[in-house]
Amino acid sequence: MVKAMYQYQYGKEFGGEARGPSYQIEQTEETSTQTVSVTYGSETTVESLFEDKEAGETGFWTGASEKQSVSATYSDEAISELFFMIEEEKLAGDVYDVFYDLYGMEIFANIAASEDQHFNALINLAESIGLDVDEFLYESEGTFADAELQDMYDTLIAQGSESVRAALEVGMAIEKKDMVDIAEAAEAVEGTALASVYENLLAGSANHLEAFQDALLLA
Repeated sequence: MVKAMYQYQYGKEFGGEARGPSYQIEQTEETSTQTVSVTYGSETTVESLFEDKEAGETGFWTGASEKQSVSATYSDEAISELFFMIEEEKLAGDVYDVFYDLYGMEIFANIAASEDQHFNALINLAESIGLDVDEFLYESEGTFADAELQDMYDTLIAQGSESVRAALEVGMAIEKKDMVDIAEAAEAVEGTALASVYENLLAGSANHLEAFQDALLLA
């Protein structure tokens, strides 16, 4: 067995997630940069591990030494979008917590718990690349650093407080917006571990939307 260290960008230039029998992501001292340690057999190459990328975009294994590396970082735009998505997931959970307290409907408690998992998934990814997320971890419920999200939260709480039906409609609106934002964020970092997290969140939001639609039919 040979161990190759492949350090790659979470972005389009060197995007791609290792697909060998095993891999390990290790944080480096450089902010927003990760190293992927790929263990593979003699018939598996870095090119095949990154087979979805075009030649020349993913680096290559020459066999001349035990280590090959390419280093790059997330763009500022990708990191800003990640921070926005963290708070957007928090917004969804905070709104649903309020509606559960108002109406006692389990759907709000269940989806709020799921939103907490989405939030934690993004926080874990951000921490793994050396980003400081304390600001988000210690935010009070219903408070947001992003002014757009703060205005959205206040508006949605007011709308959903009118009735159970209005609250379910707010839930649908949140999930529809989440799906648009997540899809755009994933496309911007296509082929990366961050994109994989976004894709998981997108599937979750689709399930949440369906649940709210079903509940609204019975309201």
